[in-house]
Amino acid sequence: MREFFGFLFFLMLATCVAGCASKSEGKKGENKAEEAQLPVITENFERVVPPAMITEPQKRADYIVAHFWDKFNFSDTMYAHVPDITEQAFVEFIAMFPYTSSYDKISGGVKKLLVSAEVENVMYNYFCSLAERYLYNPNSPMRNDEYLMPFLEHIVESTKIADVKKIRPRHLLELARRNRIGSKAEDFVYTTASGKTGRLYDLSAKYLLLMFYNPDCVECQRTMEILKQSPAVVDAVSSGRLKLLAVYPDEDLDAWKNHQKDVPSSWINAYDKSQAIKSNEIYDLKAIPMLYLLDKDKKVILKDTSTGDIHEYLDRNR
Repeated sequence: MREFFGFLFFLMLATCVAGCASKSEGKKGENKAEEAQLPVITENFERVVPPAMITEPQKRADYIVAHFWDKFNFSDTMYAHVPDITEQAFVEFIAMFPYTSSYDKISGGVKKLLVSAEVENVMYNYFCSLAERYLYNPNSPMRNDEYLMPFLEHIVESTKIADVKKIRPRHLLELARRNRIGSKAEDFVYTTASGKTGRLYDLSAKYLLLMFYNPDCVECQRTMEILKQSPAVVDAVSSGRLKLLAVYPDEDLDAWKNHQKDVPSSWINAYDKSQAIKSNEIYDLKAIPMLYLLDKDKKVILKDTSTGDIHEYLDRNR
């Protein structure tokens, strides 16, 4: 828990610095009359403190998630205009999710938040938009389909939301439910440079690392270099415990072919000739590169994960 609270302090500091910077830039040239028009919030967010009798870290996290918003005034819509308070609190709320004991605890905390927010449409829409920004946006370091799902489920099931406003959340929920951790990954056909085709499910190994990438993507190149130098990945590939399938899902084959030398010969470098992965949204490629770690039965172990998490898992499970 000490590491977590250290991270939380850093997160709070970073957000406050960003907020202060944006406010100072925005006030350049403004007169006092314009400043006076800004909404004024007299009360800061009051954070919940678990009872002293709860000492186990997971149970403390469960308590915080369940009671995080107990003292928040959802009727005051001015809070939707003060990110230094409300958005910061939301970030702290979702930052607790990895430390809870189960998905049900997360889902319960989200439901309690949104049921409370339904008192005002402005607040409900505000928190739902924050959820998409932090948990779905490709550029968010907190992106996580599993944590986004309870928000989407509440929106789709809500009787207070018009059906037309449920179209996008319903689609995002459908995508999030695909290739979930613990479920079997969707199968697809791939093609190699030689023209040979194969299927994901035909690959046999204890673990399969599936990477969707674009050869011209700087972040993809950086990710490849990290994987090439990861002792855990290199050892797993050389020993046969791991197969690495790198798939280019786009159309510019010339760009893909021009970067063949960048991919180690021990990896399977392929492309999606039929373009089914993207057109049928078999995998939600909202960000590139996208990494999945699968077991021998093609069940998802890690979804939309990082090179660090892959290295750690393989190192722990030799």
